[in-house]
Amino acid sequence: MNEYVYGDVAGELIFIKSDAAEQLALLHSEFATWGDARNSLSAKSWTDVVERFADGETDLPADGEVYDLDTVPGHADGDWPAWPAREMLRDVPQSVREQYGKVEDTIHDGEFLHFDVGDEVAIVKALQSFGWRCVRDDALVRKASGH
Repeated sequence: MNEYVYGDVAGELIFIKSDAAEQLALLHSEFATWGDARNSLSAKSWTDVVERFADGETDLPADGEVYDLDTVPGHADGDWPAWPAREMLRDVPQSVREQYGKVEDTIHDGEFLHFDVGDEVAIVKALQSFGWRCVRDDALVRKASGH
């Protein structure tokens, strides 16, 4: 199903699949310990965390250690988890990207799609024509985006 949440993140509209937004927001939560994170994250998200540590040849913190997402290999570099503004390059239909979006580039994190907040009504209408169900939730989208 094409259920998306969207919101204003620093003056840009960001669209994220609803289920991905929930998991990204949860990952960016301020858990007290790694055990809290393990117990709260979905099995898929936790497996992804474990694999990041394994790939980085770094020990997974013990359950009682203070949760710090920056200790996950790749997080502090911006390589992980998925960056919603970059994911939009893949998810948003090409005609909508071309009509309303602008591909921008960062020095470290590569290209991402920028949508101007002033085009919100037209963008949502265009996405709905592709079967997207769009619900605005600024707080969820900001948290899922790491803000």
